[in-house]
Amino acid sequence: MLDDLRYRLRALLRRDDTEEQLDEELRFHYEQEIEKQIESGLSREEAIRRARERFGGLEQVKEECRDARGVRFLENLRQDFHYGLRLLRKSPGFAGLAILTLTLGIGANTAIFSMVNALLLHPYDFRDLDRLVRVWEYRGVDEGFDSRRLAPADAAEFSGSTRIFRSLATYQCRDFNLTVNGAAEPVRGCGISANFFEVLGVSAAMGRTFSAEEDRPGTDAVVVLSHGFWQRRMGGQLSALGSNIPINGRPYTVIGIMPRGFDYPVPMEFWVPLALTPAEKANRADLSLEALARLQPGVGVKQAQAVLAGESLRLEQEYPLTNANRAVLVMLLRKELYSFTLPIFLLLQAAALFVLLLAIANLVNVHFARMIGRQKELALRLALGGTRSRLAQLLICESLELSAISAVVTIAASFWSVRVLRDSISPDWTMWVPGWNAIRVDTTVLAFTVLVAIAAGVIFGLVSVLHAGKLQLNQTLKEGGPGNMTRASNRLRSGFVVAQVMFALTLLVCAGLMIQGFTRLANIYGGFEPASVLKAEITLPEKKYDSDAQVVNFHRELLQRTAALLGVTGVALNSNNPASNVDNPTTLFTVEGSVAQKVSDTPSADVEVASPGYFQVLHIPMLAGRGFTEADTATAPAVVMVSESMAKRFWPEDNALGRRIKLGAFNSDAKWLTVIGIVGDVRQNWWNPPGRPVIYECSVQYPDRGMKLLLRTNSSPEKYGSSLREIVRGLDAEVIVNELGTLEKEVGDSIAIVRVMGMLMGIFGGVALVLSAIGVYGVLAESVAQRKREFGVRVALGARPGDILRQVVLHSLKLTGIGLGLALPLTVVISRAVSHYVFGLVAMNFGVPLFFAGTLLAVGVVAAYLPARRVMGVDPIVALRHE
Repeated sequence: MLDDLRYRLRALLRRDDTEEQLDEELRFHYEQEIEKQIESGLSREEAIRRARERFGGLEQVKEECRDARGVRFLENLRQDFHYGLRLLRKSPGFAGLAILTLTLGIGANTAIFSMVNALLLHPYDFRDLDRLVRVWEYRGVDEGFDSRRLAPADAAEFSGSTRIFRSLATYQCRDFNLTVNGAAEPVRGCGISANFFEVLGVSAAMGRTFSAEEDRPGTDAVVVLSHGFWQRRMGGQLSALGSNIPINGRPYTVIGIMPRGFDYPVPMEFWVPLALTPAEKANRADLSLEALARLQPGVGVKQAQAVLAGESLRLEQEYPLTNANRAVLVMLLRKELYSFTLPIFLLLQAAALFVLLLAIANLVNVHFARMIGRQKELALRLALGGTRSRLAQLLICESLELSAISAVVTIAASFWSVRVLRDSISPDWTMWVPGWNAIRVDTTVLAFTVLVAIAAGVIFGLVSVLHAGKLQLNQTLKEGGPGNMTRASNRLRSGFVVAQVMFALTLLVCAGLMIQGFTRLANIYGGFEPASVLKAEITLPEKKYDSDAQVVNFHRELLQRTAALLGVTGVALNSNNPASNVDNPTTLFTVEGSVAQKVSDTPSADVEVASPGYFQVLHIPMLAGRGFTEADTATAPAVVMVSESMAKRFWPEDNALGRRIKLGAFNSDAKWLTVIGIVGDVRQNWWNPPGRPVIYECSVQYPDRGMKLLLRTNSSPEKYGSSLREIVRGLDAEVIVNELGTLEKEVGDSIAIVRVMGMLMGIFGGVALVLSAIGVYGVLAESVAQRKREFGVRVALGARPGDILRQVVLHSLKLTGIGLGLALPLTVVISRAVSHYVFGLVAMNFGVPLFFAGTLLAVGVVAAYLPARRVMGVDPIVALRHE
């Protein structure tokens, strides 16, 4: 067996030597037969004739010997690939167009799939990722992504469900004050239960993680650092282990350093024990903790959901005051951002797939035109004894060769294009997106590229095989025969053109709507005139500013000093500026006089804290009433302002001014707040639905230690950064100014993903337009070339060139019109779906499909005019002689 395998490999790899040996062996036997015949008394001429009769044709014998080697298929395959390369070298125009078209189609899918693979399929590099789930309680109202929490006492109940959970961890992320050189600055950290890292399946790269004893008040002064924090803040020194760092005015001992790249929940700098007090652990009223669990082997999300639903019902019966109308939700960890990422990247992947289908349809049309020139070659191969299966192998090999070259070019370009896509958005935004920095061309992406290329080549080749299978040898080989394609083939090519027009219109409409949505967003935030606003984060140390009066006094002095700077036209404080990429906190509220029987009937709204002058600084219109003033102190009547949408929704008949609300459910003991003003709606972040109700609290009555300072100037705002730092340092040297920059940059970073998406959709739409134009032109050019003799006869019989031009243009309009007629209803359906799933970013606009339909009609007319114009200039006598 090994000898046989060795022989076959030698016959394949050392073909020339094998052929030479075969020739020598056949010559030897042939000469031996001749000598035998001569010895029997025949003349040499007669002996040669007898030898030929016995042996038959030498070439036939050689073919039989080659078949006996068992490598004939591989030899034919090698010959086919060599022949395909020669054809491509002889037709550089076709080869270049085909490779470029396929590269665009495959490359678009490779680039987008690299993002889908990193952001949707593998956003985290955790062990058994599909067994990690998020768990939270739902109170019957949509409180936003950042409100996926549960009560501490309920979390303890759920962690006991060992038949579904291997373990459940809780955590609470917030800003901590880190003291550096006597000054405090906010650093993102997370308080976690002791089993947090165990649930994730991650261990410390150096040192250790927390023990159960350290997850208690009084013994919790230990900290685990992220690798990035250790490198930046502590110089990557091993001596950092065991050292102390001051957090919130208290020394914490560094006991561990996590591996490079681990920062869950992104983007954490360090982790400390959660260390809940007994009272906090017993709390069922406040949904204050986030929870992460690892499922038991064999347990799915639906099963876990069903078990926890029963637990939630039991808790509701035992604790009706706190747990009434609560439900528990379970979601795979990798899907926690699907509400943001899934619609965007599925839309992009669908668009890339459309580009690939367009590329294949375009290549099929171009290839059909090329096949006309090869019809006699293919017919001759069949006439000389070639089988149709052998011909099919040749054509599929040529197609696979073309797609393989395109795949190589695509892979080479993908490393660059994927890096450009990954780096096209500011790290200030991408740091919040798990998996973004992992977007790369890895083995999965390469395998995807190869599979797409093979699929494209097979489809491309099968269409060629179908065409070759319908060749009529007599007509094709007849001297002067037309060699034209059959009516069925022409209908097939026309069908591909119709499909191209459909795909092109769909892509163009989606691209137009996305670009329109991006422009709308830019205009929304443009009303703030963000280029003239400086933004900074001011966080006061909790230990030093432990009373509301201290916070209010600091903020008042800060506003007064910054307002006195030359060139400053307005200054204000706000808890969360627009386009911050952070959702506002959400609260239930009760309107005075309304009737609610249960918590789920209680409405919710976003809550912001704003200082006097905030709405003037951002040019937010005051629609009714008044704004906050310094007179709205802690001892004055409690007041709030509301957004326009909230006023219209909850007081549709009456004026909202003077009406009262309280924060919390209908049975809460919160104090009543009087509405003193109504302001225009502000879209907090691009993914938030427009018209979300917002309640604005006065910073003097509800002081917050962490606020955003907004400074409007009449010149370049960047130059006021140093002055602002000096003012803050003069008020308190321990307070640090963070996130200093223009509001324009913040807005740009916030909508960067929408800009990139619109840019990609625009590129896809442009490619679709070009490919559809090439497709229409290719079909009509070949149709006109085939009908050259017919047009010559018509002109010779008195037809006017204008009539011929009109006929060709009408044929183009017919194909384009059919495609548009089929595509327009489809684009309406797709546009509605996109506008529904992409966070209200895309709004249906019937003008967009009509505009691009007109554009494609114009492209069809131009594509028809060029070949028609060329044939109109042909002398009828020349056309009649052509065949």
